[in-house]
Amino acid sequence: MLPIDSVSTHIHLIQKTAMVSSFGQTGSAKIAKAFCRIVGVTCLIVFAINFIAILLPPNPLLLEWRLGFLQQVVSDRSVLLLFGAALLTYGSSETQKLRRQLALTSVILGVVFLLSCVAVVRDSMQLNSIAVKNITTQASQVQSQIETAKSSPEGAANITPEQLKQASQLVDTKAVSLKQGAQTGVFKAGSAIVGNLVVVGIALINLGRYGMKSRKG
Repeated sequence: MLPIDSVSTHIHLIQKTAMVSSFGQTGSAKIAKAFCRIVGVTCLIVFAINFIAILLPPNPLLLEWRLGFLQQVVSDRSVLLLFGAALLTYGSSETQKLRRQLALTSVILGVVFLLSCVAVVRDSMQLNSIAVKNITTQASQVQSQIETAKSSPEGAANITPEQLKQASQLVDTKAVSLKQGAQTGVFKAGSAIVGNLVVVGIALINLGRYGMKSRKG
């Protein structure tokens, strides 16, 4: 049997070791959160710089500018925004007021991202219509030149009717091919932008919900 004093000393040493271990874990957690805050703020600053650089000079009335802006900033660099917001939210978990402000901002940005999908779809449809219209106009102009060549004495002497017919058919085939290519290109670009907006938007909303629900830790 161990003496009572020896048992008490042993228990005291165990408690002291547990306190030191707990203090060490708490210190490591604080260092990790400070690191997350630094990296998170850096990511957000880089995103803001890129945002401003691409935004200037603004021309929101131009269809191509709107789609290009959303593709370059929102789609290509949105992961940087999400990563920075997530790190900053985790690093600020000990400050309830700041954490909730970050969470609310994340939710608002997520909703904006999702609503931007409607604008992307609308602009993509308009851009597709413009591209098809331009191709149709150019094809009509070439066809008009062919018709003019048919009725021109000089054209009739140098070009046979069969050659003019082949040229007309070639123009129609090329126009159809260009229209399909334009439609495919616009669809792919629009789908990529919408997909990124949806994924990042939902992630930001979930991040905001987590930040509002998480407790101080």
